[in-house]
Amino acid sequence: MTARSKQDQQKSLFIIFIIIITAAAGFHLFLLLNERRLAMWLCVLFACLLLEFCGAAPHAHINRLALYPDKSAWCEAKDITQIVGHTGCTPRSIQNRACLGQCFSYSVPNTFPQSTESLVHCDSCMPAQTQWEVVTLDCAGSDEAPRVDKLVERILHCSCQSCSKESSQEGALLQLYPSEGALETPSQPDAAHTQHAHAHLDVQAPEAG
Repeated sequence: MTARSKQDQQKSLFIIFIIIITAAAGFHLFLLLNERRLAMWLCVLFACLLLEFCGAAPHAHINRLALYPDKSAWCEAKDITQIVGHTGCTPRSIQNRACLGQCFSYSVPNTFPQSTESLVHCDSCMPAQTQWEVVTLDCAGSDEAPRVDKLVERILHCSCQSCSKESSQEGALLQLYPSEGALETPSQPDAAHTQHAHAHLDVQAPEAG
């Protein structure tokens, strides 16, 4: 067990002790005073302590493993040529980036009773900073509309992050940037035209020269 793991374990035990003492004292006072305000205050305090306890051992990025001291994790944003297309429209090629790398993961055999140390760790090379842009496609042969606006995710930076990290796209407010050569930036793209970019694109490596 590392020194950091011991510190996290001691911190967790201390927080559990504080929670138990606070809950016992609060319950005793509640029985004596029977006041709703006191009960609400104790609930808030208990919730704060519980959140602190849950965040006592945050996910830490691992750059090296003891079994392979000569190897280190890496994750980079590589330049690519991305083809953005739509049915009945002329495809466009844009310059973008893709996350490529090797991040560490491991799984240690479990025990019962289970120890306090983390037995499973998983990192993945994924975008760390992105922005969304509007790419306009000409659709002369389409009966729906002369132009279609596609939302394309631009990858700016990549890093090794937890595999369980929720996608930043869910519930996020998209900041739209007009792409170079776009005729106009719509105030609110039609839902049928804002499908996820990877459903209508091919990724190609840029040609040398």
